[in-house]
Amino acid sequence: MANEKDQTFLDFPYDLLQLVVSHLPLKDNIRASTVSKTWHEACLSVRIPDKPPWLIYFSKTEESSCELYDPSMQKSPFAHDRIPLPPLWMAYDQRMYFSCAPTSSTCLLFTVTNVTLDNITVKTCYPNAEEWNTFVFKNQLPVSTFEQIVFSNGVFYCLTNTGHLSIFDPSSSSWNVFLPGLPLRHHGSNGCFMAQHQGEIFLIYMYAHMNPTVLRLDHTSCEWTERKTLGGLTIYASGLCSETRAEQKQPRNCLCLPVFHGFKRTCIYYKVDKESVVSLKWKKSDPYANIWIMPPLNPILNQLL
Repeated sequence: MANEKDQTFLDFPYDLLQLVVSHLPLKDNIRASTVSKTWHEACLSVRIPDKPPWLIYFSKTEESSCELYDPSMQKSPFAHDRIPLPPLWMAYDQRMYFSCAPTSSTCLLFTVTNVTLDNITVKTCYPNAEEWNTFVFKNQLPVSTFEQIVFSNGVFYCLTNTGHLSIFDPSSSSWNVFLPGLPLRHHGSNGCFMAQHQGEIFLIYMYAHMNPTVLRLDHTSCEWTERKTLGGLTIYASGLCSETRAEQKQPRNCLCLPVFHGFKRTCIYYKVDKESVVSLKWKKSDPYANIWIMPPLNPILNQLL
């Protein structure tokens, strides 16, 4: 008993210490690494700064097949992983979004399956579920398609191709429409991306012959305000979903766009700030080719779980 009372956090088993510090944000990880040599080693072993998201490339030839791609490695971290889902009819203009990495047991999939003059139908489910949950809401918008969806602050933000924004709250199964402050599609734009970072929602309109337009949502007034830069963020963009990172190193203020060079998958970075000149003639690609997801936190955590 006396020996147990004398034990401190410095006596933690190394595997448990790695598991604990793997949950820490980068700043807290750095602070914890100063406790002792053992803590320093444990913190370094699970520290993954600036880890980019992964792309899911959907196969057009093999049913229910996809490939995962890590842009930092310029290759697939692993292939042939499949996550069973209930059957769902997929319309051409349909969007689907993950609340977190699809390998997580708490991941919620969300999609708008049907829009009519009277109703909007949305569906949700968890991986390995046997059926979808269906919700039907009265339509307050003109008939349109939902072009972008992001998950932030526990709700799904849904943007139509006419610039109307709605939110679905899974906790209350409610649907609300933001009517004021609509961002009309900018003249000449040929596509857009929407992303979130720490609760902030960003909208980027793309053009063929001019710099992108960046907008940020004011949650109080429900209006969009234009920004000249991404505020140090890197936005990993795709037609179905985009992820953000506050990079600790270059590149910053960038859009990372998935492209094909011949038969090779790769990514390019495009600088977005007030000093930029047009260096990319954006051509809208197939929006159903890929989707960004959050990668696993770290290998140690995955093994212990």
